[in-house]
Amino acid sequence: MITSESLKFKPVKTMHRKPFIEKRIRREKERRTDEILQAARKVIPEKNFAGATMDDIAAEAGITKPTIYQYFSTKDELFVSMVEPMIESLAVKLESIRTNLQGNSYSSGKNIISDVFNVYYGTFEQDPDLFRLFNIFLQVGIVQKMNKEAASTIKKWGKKCFDEGNHIVRTAVEQGFFRDVDIHHTTDFVWGSFWGIVQVEQNKWGREGISSFLKPVLQYAENLLITALVKK
Repeated sequence: MITSESLKFKPVKTMHRKPFIEKRIRREKERRTDEILQAARKVIPEKNFAGATMDDIAAEAGITKPTIYQYFSTKDELFVSMVEPMIESLAVKLESIRTNLQGNSYSSGKNIISDVFNVYYGTFEQDPDLFRLFNIFLQVGIVQKMNKEAASTIKKWGKKCFDEGNHIVRTAVEQGFFRDVDIHHTTDFVWGSFWGIVQVEQNKWGREGISSFLKPVLQYAENLLITALVKK
């Protein structure tokens, strides 16, 4: 039976829709952020960091420049968002080697050096274009010209990588795996060897051809380091 009470307006409960709406907004933000980063990764290598503008990146992403500024306040912030995950991942993996070494998980210096090179190569192999882009930026000193906050973030993770490298070498010397070498010079040499070899091979063979030639050269460098550092 229909009564006046049953005909009264009853508000629709929308609370259960709130999580759905928030999830959709989050997905849209993630999608848009990824589109901007992908556009930046295409534009910046073509025009160099200094020459690439937010207008260029917006045009590549198919959005307006004001839209980009809703996600990234500066080009420096955009760059940091591109490279920070890679540097952080490298630092964490080096930390893992250092932790294993301090936990007496290694039986030879050769395995230590092999693991370090595998970490570097794995970082490159995961995203060669981004690795190359960051390598170029380091060489021309762009990071040093960034705003204080962006430069501080990059330098923080760079320092973390070097610190972990120093810890690895120092512990390997203390445990008798490596010869008594200069800790900091050795870390610089290992870092410079890898990044330098990547740059040389990319210049020689280009983006498509580097994979076939890089690993054999890195293996040769690894063997040289084993000969130079590891105690017999």
